[in-house]
Formats: sequence, structure tokens, C-alpha cells
Amino acid sequence: MPRGELLHGGSEGTHSRSLVDRLGGWLLGRSFAQALTDLERAQWLPAAELRRRSEVRLSSLLRHAAENVSFYRALYRRLGLRPSALSTADDLRALPVMTKTAYRDGTAAEFEAENLPAFRRQERTTSGSTGQPLAFAIDRQAIPVVFASHLFYDSWFDLGPFDRYVRIMSPPAVSAGLPPETPLRFRLRQAVSARLQRLYEARTQLRLSVWEVDEARADEIWRRLEAFRPAYVMGYTSTLAELANVLSARRRRLTRPLRAVVTIGETLSPFRKRAIEDYFAAPIANRYGLREFGSWSAQSCAVSADRFHVNTELVVCEVVRADGSPARPGEIGRVVLTDLFNYARPFIRYDTGDLAAFEPDTCACGRAFPLLGPIEGRSTECLRTPSGRMIAPIVLGHYLFVYSKNLDAVRHYQLIQSGPAEARLLVVPGAGWDAATVQRLQNDLVGLLGDDMRTTVEAVSEIPLERSGKRPIIKVLPGTQVHAAGFVP
Repeated sequence: MPRGELLHGGSEGTHSRSLVDRLGGWLLGRSFAQALTDLERAQWLPAAELRRRSEVRLSSLLRHAAENVSFYRALYRRLGLRPSALSTADDLRALPVMTKTAYRDGTAAEFEAENLPAFRRQERTTSGSTGQPLAFAIDRQAIPVVFASHLFYDSWFDLGPFDRYVRIMSPPAVSAGLPPETPLRFRLRQAVSARLQRLYEARTQLRLSVWEVDEARADEIWRRLEAFRPAYVMGYTSTLAELANVLSARRRRLTRPLRAVVTIGETLSPFRKRAIEDYFAAPIANRYGLREFGSWSAQSCAVSADRFHVNTELVVCEVVRADGSPARPGEIGRVVLTDLFNYARPFIRYDTGDLAAFEPDTCACGRAFPLLGPIEGRSTECLRTPSGRMIAPIVLGHYLFVYSKNLDAVRHYQLIQSGPAEARLLVVPGAGWDAATVQRLQNDLVGLLGDDMRTTVEAVSEIPLERSGKRPIIKVLPGTQVHAAGFVP
């Protein structure tokens, strides 16, 4: 039976799917069941049909924006375009790539749809992990599709909607309330949905808020995992890797095997991947998405563990060069996404700041979703050497821990660029740490970064998390000049 159709298999699967449809309908409305069915069927369609379906949604979104969003109405007018002029993925190139700075420089009203009520917008903010926090809005009408996509991705790893799981990450943000003019009927519906959601999550989820993973906190998490007995865990990549390292060192093994580990939010470097796999002994489902979109735009599968299937049912994905032109397959560029379901405050050609390349081949799993290679980290998390080379987090990880024998001596690490020609490698030492390791790491850094970069290796007791709850592999301090042009992996 193909993955993704597991909810339909046999009488037990049919009963489970019926429960899912009813629960989703109570929580989110009748559109949820249709969204999940559409996703399950679409994954096995030919690439040409997937593109057609995506462009039907894109055409509708672009016309809506041109007619009802003042920023795009003015832009179309300046470009001499009719609202119906743009409809395909190739047509998108007529519009500018939008950065966080572009959104922050404008007013909220410029990007909000004038024909939709304010209560359609669920106001949120980003964590500011890139140094630029952003206020934005999710379209509440898209929430059924967002929830359906989560269950859809789970099914790729044989995870069901009633499987128990543990979320290990920083504390969740408080959502903004409904505006005063929200109709009573909508308020009541939201209240009932929120109550049902709390009941569902109490049965299926255990949320563990984590800022730092020291020995005491790791032991507490281990005890909670043992008591809850989840089918899988989900968390920031760096947090799960650090937890794995601490628990491995303390010989705290899980007595019930997991079926998967879902990593989110950060680069899955070889170092982090090995730590997670060695401890949890389960396949990694690596998810990629933006808080701004609410849903996951891509996920790895069991066959393509180091690549991402881009979900064309949810987004249009582009990879562009520094000058905005499309990158060739295999060529690293900036990942630019268009959210196909946010009509309240559209994100069209949004520059994620992440670096990746489209893969030219298809996946043996049978899904025709386009393939992205490894997300090589945000451009703001890439070190630029004086000679102009751009070093991405995943490149640093491969060089230090795949091509060289440093893994056993390092528990976790972070490279800090403190000046245009200065970098420090912070290392929390492992069991094999010694003077020879320090010298080897120093030599490896020179080999990777070049002689024109002054580098030091420094042993530390801990590497603190950022305010976002994440721990970047490469941290570029303010004032250090790192430019996005000329990607050189």
C-alpha cells in the first residue's frame, strides 16, 4: 500500500479515517476532510498535473491580490498589467521578490485584502531569529488545509492522527484574540473549536517547553518520554541533537522505540543527524516551512532522507540567483515561496532567506513533487570569507564531521564570525577531546575558510540558545559584512 493512503487501508483504516473526518469537521469545518483527501490523492499525480493544479490556485490568488490588495493593485498599474494578466509560475517573474524588509517598510494595510473582514486575519509575529521580527497574518480560512497538511506529512512515516507524540521546543507564543467586530456566530464557532482542539491535544500531545538542555532537564524529559510512551517526537533540530547527546552520555535509553523523529526549524547537519539517529534509533522526518505560512512547505521522505519534497498543493517554490533570475537544477540559490492559501494578507514571492537547489531527478518513492536538495541554512547564517566564499552551515558540518574525524570529540558546536576576517569555533567537548583534536579542528578550519581568515577553537561548557529557542550552527555578529550575492558553497 503506498504511503499516504494508510488512513484508507482496511476496516480499521476506514474507521480511523471516519473519526479523523468527523473530528476535523468539528474542529475546522467541512473543508478539512476535502483538503486531506486532495493532498492524499495529489501526491501520486504526474508532475505536469501537479503543476496545473498549483497554477489554478496561483491564478486565483494573483487576481485576488491585484484587485483587493492595495500594494499589488498599485504594482500591477505601474507595470501596465490587467488583474488577470499573470497566472503561471513563470509569470511570477514579472513581480518583485519580497523580503522582510519590504514588508516592514510598508504599512500593514498595504498588504491586507480590503474585501475580507478583519476577523479572517489571525495576527502573528515571527521569532526574529534572523534579526528581523515581522508582524504578519494567517488566513483563518486556510487553517483546515494547514491542519490537513500536518496529518498528510505524518502519514508518510506511517504515523496516524491519534498517535501520541511529544513536542520539544521553546514555549509557544500567545495568539492574538479576535477583533471586537467579529460576528457572534464566528466567535461561538471559534470557542467550540478551541475547546475540542484542547481535548484532542490532551489525548495526543505532550508539550515540553525547553530553553536549555542541561543534565537535570534532559533527565526530566527522558522520564516524561518514558511515561508518555509516544510514537514520535518533534522539535528544533539543535534541541533534539543536544538532548540526544546528553542522554547518550548519561546512558538514559528509551525502553519503547519511536517510529519517527520530526526535526524542524534548523539545518539538519551531519553532526546533528548522527546524534539524533544514534540515540532515538528512528527515521528522521525533516520538515521545512515558515512561521509566516503556518504550514510546512516541504518534507523529506523515507526514500529521500536528505532531500525535500516541495508540496505544490500549498506553495509555489522558486530558487533564484542573487540577481533574481531562476537558478538551474543543482545550482544553489535563494528559496522564494508563494503561499497559495493566504488571501487575507498574501505572501507572493517571499524571500525565505534560505539557500537550496532544485534536484534534477525524481524520487523513487513515486511522488512527483519537486525535489529540493538539503536546505543549506539561511543566508544570514552563512559565513563569508575575505576572498568572497560563502560557507553554509551544512558545508561546515560536512567538512568538520564527515570528511574529518572530529565527531566523537565534539558534543555540539557553533562558529561565530566576529569580524570580516575573524571566526571562533565554540565547542562543548566530548569524551575524545584533547590537544590533538584542537589542532585538527584548527587545521580543518584553515583548510575550509582559507589563510586569510583568522580562526580560533575555544572549548566552552555550553552554547546558549538564541531568544527564538534555536541555536544556529553559524552565528554572524551584528556589523559583520555578509552579502547574499555570489553563492559559493
